[in-house]
Amino acid sequence: MSPVEKKSNLIFEENYARYYKRCVLFAKSYVFDYTAAESIAAEAMSVYWERRAAGEEIEMVLPFLFSVIRNKSLCFLKHQKVALRARDEIGGAMRDELQFRIDTLESCDPHALFEGDVRKILHDTLGSLGDKTDKVFSLSRFKGLSNREIAAELGITEKAVEYHITKALKALRAALKDYLPLVGIFLGL
Repeated sequence: MSPVEKKSNLIFEENYARYYKRCVLFAKSYVFDYTAAESIAAEAMSVYWERRAAGEEIEMVLPFLFSVIRNKSLCFLKHQKVALRARDEIGGAMRDELQFRIDTLESCDPHALFEGDVRKILHDTLGSLGDKTDKVFSLSRFKGLSNREIAAELGITEKAVEYHITKALKALRAALKDYLPLVGIFLGL
């Protein structure tokens, strides 16, 4: 290393030791982030080193460093501003999506969702059990008649009414096994 290079390195080291902490504090006063301030100060020192290595004489070192720090801090803050705007937009979209899901769930009625399916299964199952069982079950569950009233209306015994209701309930339990939580309360399954 030549004597000129040694002198240049010595001057840089002295200025680094003298100004680095001040540069960090200056950057921190704008960016409010110590780690970012250290990075910005280190970048400013690197620019200073490169300029000296290129042969540029910098007489007023601290104002030069503060100027570089100012520009780097501006870039940092503008980047943060863009990032915050993006987060706000993403957050707004996420809030809208969340509200949409809440609204959808609030308007969802599981009973209505499967009502058509349950009606079809109910109709098909009762139809497959014969007219008498279908009639007895319908009078019991849909018209609310007692076993005695059904027996009198159809001219059969109460035991026969119980038999047909039991037969219908057993068949419906099997046919509606996937829907039982929804219809069990209404049909007494």
